Amino acid sequence: MKKFLSMVMAAAMVVSLVPGAAFAASGDVKATAKVVGSKNYTQDEIEKTQKSRVTGPEVQLTYTTADYASGAKNVQAKYTLTLDNADFYKSGTVISSKPDLKIGLVGDKADTVVVGEATGEKSFKADTLSNGEVITVKSVKFTDTDEVEVVVEGKMQRGSVLAFDLTSIMDKTSKGKQAKVTVESDDITISNGSDLTYASVESKGLKASVKDTVDVAPDEVVEIKELKIEPAVGEAMKAVLKTNSKLRLKVSSGFEFSKVDGVVLKNNQNKPIDADYAKVNTADSRDDEIVIDIKGELNTDVIKITGVKVEATSAKAGATATIKVYADGNDTVSVEVAKVVDSAVVLSVDKDTDVPVIYSGVNVKNVGITNSSDHESLEVTLKETFPGAWNNSKDFTFKLPQGVYIADVRSITADNMNVKDTTEWFETAYDKGDYETLTFKKRTWDETDPSKKDKAELKFTLVLVADPNFEGDVTLTLTGDALKEQKVTVAKFVKPFTVVAKQNDMQIDYRNTKVPTDVVIKEAEAGLWDKNVTFALSLDKINFDDDAKVTVDDKSGLKVKDVKTTKGVVTFKVDSKSDDKPAEVTVSGLTLFMDRNLPAGAYDLDVFSPVMLGAADGNRETVTDQKAPIADNGFLSQDILGKSTSKRVVADINDDFYSTTAKAGFVNIITAGREDTDSFTTKVVVPVGEKYIVSGENKVEIDVPAYINANGYTMLPLRAVAVALGINTNNVLWDQSTRTATVMYGSKIINMTYGQKVVYVNGAMIPATAAV
Repeated sequence: MKKFLSMVMAAAMVVSLVPGAAFAASGDVKATAKVVGSKNYTQDEIEKTQKSRVTGPEVQLTYTTADYASGAKNVQAKYTLTLDNADFYKSGTVISSKPDLKIGLVGDKADTVVVGEATGEKSFKADTLSNGEVITVKSVKFTDTDEVEVVVEGKMQRGSVLAFDLTSIMDKTSKGKQAKVTVESDDITISNGSDLTYASVESKGLKASVKDTVDVAPDEVVEIKELKIEPAVGEAMKAVLKTNSKLRLKVSSGFEFSKVDGVVLKNNQNKPIDADYAKVNTADSRDDEIVIDIKGELNTDVIKITGVKVEATSAKAGATATIKVYADGNDTVSVEVAKVVDSAVVLSVDKDTDVPVIYSGVNVKNVGITNSSDHESLEVTLKETFPGAWNNSKDFTFKLPQGVYIADVRSITADNMNVKDTTEWFETAYDKGDYETLTFKKRTWDETDPSKKDKAELKFTLVLVADPNFEGDVTLTLTGDALKEQKVTVAKFVKPFTVVAKQNDMQIDYRNTKVPTDVVIKEAEAGLWDKNVTFALSLDKINFDDDAKVTVDDKSGLKVKDVKTTKGVVTFKVDSKSDDKPAEVTVSGLTLFMDRNLPAGAYDLDVFSPVMLGAADGNRETVTDQKAPIADNGFLSQDILGKSTSKRVVADINDDFYSTTAKAGFVNIITAGREDTDSFTTKVVVPVGEKYIVSGENKVEIDVPAYINANGYTMLPLRAVAVALGINTNNVLWDQSTRTATVMYGSKIINMTYGQKVVYVNGAMIPATAAV
């Protein structure tokens, strides 16, 4: 027993001599592995040229977490790299003995060290990482020809990259074989570190691509955008194109090549390829095929082919021109190069650019929010498909969605159109379109000459604002008598805040009528609402009383002040912005002061920010003098596109459909204060078999036609009859679970259940002569 205890104590003493953080605990430090610069070889290339040696790839560890124990020193981590179907060294090969291993470190700067079993430890430069830690490769040890252990000392920082060179010898080099690496460590957590392919042997092949497809009209010629031919495997074209072979380009049916003698071959430096190595064979080329003679070894890694022109000889609108690329010993590849369009002019935007997101209900200066958007749309391009295609004897129009306005137009170019003043051209077009469309009048630009190659092209960028209730994609629509209608999405609007509110069915109580539900205003993103931004809540024809309470969630950090009700409008002001999370502001305890003469029906809730809309200050006093937003400050304060002599603002052009309504029917009065509900005086005529009824002088559409049942009674939809009699549609309710309809009119509540011959009025049963 004594001997056992002494052994335990001795072990404890030995352990105590080891530094407390000599190795990083797994989980404190995490990294993700990936291979960079992986290689694809042909069998000839890996066996004859490379002599089975793989050069170039490396496995990288990117540190996603780098948390070390406080005070830990001399922190070390051991990494094990194991190869599959490859060796770091192999007797009888070009790497016959244990090599030195190249290891890289990338932080704020980059450095590389080369360490072998006999070199001793080496450190990266002290300023490689910004945390001040010096990273040292303590040792490199090959445990087998295909496995190496590397010990690294020092604290990594988050985002830093440690890279291990994978120069090695492939064991098996037949087609389909791969070399893989696995990187492991017991001291840190490595994700995605198993069986990463860094070299493969593939069949010969080509890749073909163009910068972009082009549009061509029927029977017209178009030059395709630079066709690139690259090797699918290997580093140079000579790996797939042999000397004295041929490269063939064949265009699909319905198209032909035009003027083959203008085709130019270029290398990766955009310089013409010497004719002694590759040349277009004009003699062997045909209408549908271009033949290129490969006369020498091509060391370039790409062949760039320009000057290729395609004619849509018999292809119809919608057809696509495809070029197939053939080469001896390689698989055939295809690439789409052109599309036949039936429009003389093509509308487009850059598909590779993200659609800009703009906040609605704010002006171009973004008053009231912290967002720095310039309110610019994507650049719009309108280009004719061939010279002379764009007919200038007809107007053309750009239309935006209702509620979106053009504040300015920037970067206008009108190539080959002879427009003297492009800005004035757009200002006049907006005026001609009544500030709802851009209407360009006929003969305000010149047609292009069909005998020349220059095409008309119009480019521009719109500066946009939108009503506070507009959200969604901004679709620009092109129309015109001489043009096909086309649409592109140029921007997207989102609201700086959203409102969550429910309908409240209420009876008139004249004063201090409590609203049973809250109103919640949600910020679109953290920190968006600027300090001193004011919000206002108002009801159509009904005043709020003084009892509103405004509270903010406990996570966003936003604070409010100056909660008050003036002339029936509830307002509050942002005192400090939100921090990490978007704010949610809850308005509760709302009470109403109802006029005795209010009729039954629905009343809308408006929620808006007068500061965002461009009011002079955030106190809201100019609006709270009235119980609803006044016209001058209720609209977005923004000049719209126009001549300086006739500048207009948003309020001048949209009073028919402008809205700050946050919840339609927020208050639904189901019993009126003073209404004669004893009888209806509206005459209703019901034509049997027709899908309408006549209410007084008005024709009311109904979903299904009236009919006469087997017992001789006329049957027609309840909701349609109620509306025809002047009852608000919100006061006609249907409960699917009980199949019961409820009609609320004035002081009366009428219930009837499907299939029953009884009607209840304020709870009193009244027999009916026919089933409902």
